[in-house]
Amino acid sequence: MTAEIPKLTPQQVRNALDADMLLIDLRPHAEFATAYIPGSINLMFSRKSLPERLATAIPPGRRIVLLSGDPTEAEAAAESLQGVKRNPVLGIFAGGIEAWRAAGLPVITLSQVDISTLLKRLNTQQDNLLLIDVRESFEWELGYIEGSLLIPLGEIWQRAAEIDPDREAILICEEGIRSSTAASLLLRWGLPRAANVPGGIGDWFKAGHPTVRLPKPPKR
Repeated sequence: MTAEIPKLTPQQVRNALDADMLLIDLRPHAEFATAYIPGSINLMFSRKSLPERLATAIPPGRRIVLLSGDPTEAEAAAESLQGVKRNPVLGIFAGGIEAWRAAGLPVITLSQVDISTLLKRLNTQQDNLLLIDVRESFEWELGYIEGSLLIPLGEIWQRAAEIDPDREAILICEEGIRSSTAASLLLRWGLPRAANVPGGIGDWFKAGHPTVRLPKPPKR
């Protein structure tokens, strides 16, 4: 079945992006951050959960192209999405970033903010950042960073217009996977500045940085 999905050239991928189709970059968030195709969305590959992750992050009806540096992984991703009608797969760009670069096309990087830098910036009154936590509400209730705004990943696309474009959006989740998706979504949507916290709130907790924790309800 996946053999029927076209293998696209760099120019065809560029044309697809110009036609407002979505390029889904399946690589891990750390690799994506070092070099990615402008306008692409980072959605790390998982054979088991890719359809669910796609449904969470991307609105229905948008056609997609899959990118991976590993042709086998791209094929597996396409296979896992067979029959998912909400976001039809237009093709596979199995050549990935190297083929894109070889064609003389541009790549960009995704800004990364580690937790030490984040703490310093949060304590700087003049720093015009907006920290967005993209976890679910039940995760948020276990502990969050004071001043952060909760927008679960599934709401990022719909609520992007609420985010002040004059502020730098810094995205955080548990370990940097969902927040990388969210940052790439906001940049794809047109926000001028967005960054990811690669270690996520997990690293923040481990470092013992200040955390707001909601009181537990009293036992009956």
